Amino acid sequence: MTEENSIKIEFAVQISGKKCAEQVRSALQDIGSVDIDVEKGSVLAATALPWTEVQRKIEATGRRAVLSGFGGQSAVSIVNHGNETSSVTGVVRFCALTTDQKGAVIDGFIDGLEANTFYNLNIHECGDISCGCTSVGAVYDSNKISSDENGRATIHFTNNQLKVSDIIGRSVVIVELQSDTRLACGIIARSAGIFENYKKICACDGVTIWDERNKPLAGAKRREKESV
Repeated sequence: MTEENSIKIEFAVQISGKKCAEQVRSALQDIGSVDIDVEKGSVLAATALPWTEVQRKIEATGRRAVLSGFGGQSAVSIVNHGNETSSVTGVVRFCALTTDQKGAVIDGFIDGLEANTFYNLNIHECGDISCGCTSVGAVYDSNKISSDENGRATIHFTNNQLKVSDIIGRSVVIVELQSDTRLACGIIARSAGIFENYKKICACDGVTIWDERNKPLAGAKRREKESV
């Protein structure tokens, strides 16, 4: 991990006081800079770690955490469409590296893959998933990822060619290398940046962010439709 792919990520965390805040700060002492707002229940970190790893460290203290903001201009793809026989799902986020948006950090995870296997994480030119992953057009950008022994690919790398504003409305596709099979896909939509999402209750369904934390993909299709 290097400074060039260090980004700011923000979590809403169940913090009840200064003692709780110090426990969270201690758990994050080796990740980079950390700023905790007890009143807002916000943890802001500048780090080169994947956001899933930061979340794991926070929740190891016994407190739930929900990702609420990501870098500067950001986009996200909920990867849960496509091949009906595939159980591949995940979340991929894109964060602009600089104010002029040159380059992006790609961060997230993909589950349901074969263990210890390489795949392509492709960005395709359009976000038409009316026919699953076959109607998303040609490949716009391609990146190789690999799964661990549990079939999860943890994603965190820099792509200096991408511009976040240019990929919103396109799609992410996970492709099996050997067979070139498109396993799953999702539309890339704009997502909340830092300090843009302090909601504690979702206005659309009245679900608290803590309840929604336990079913992040269950409401993904609804949120995805609202975003595009």
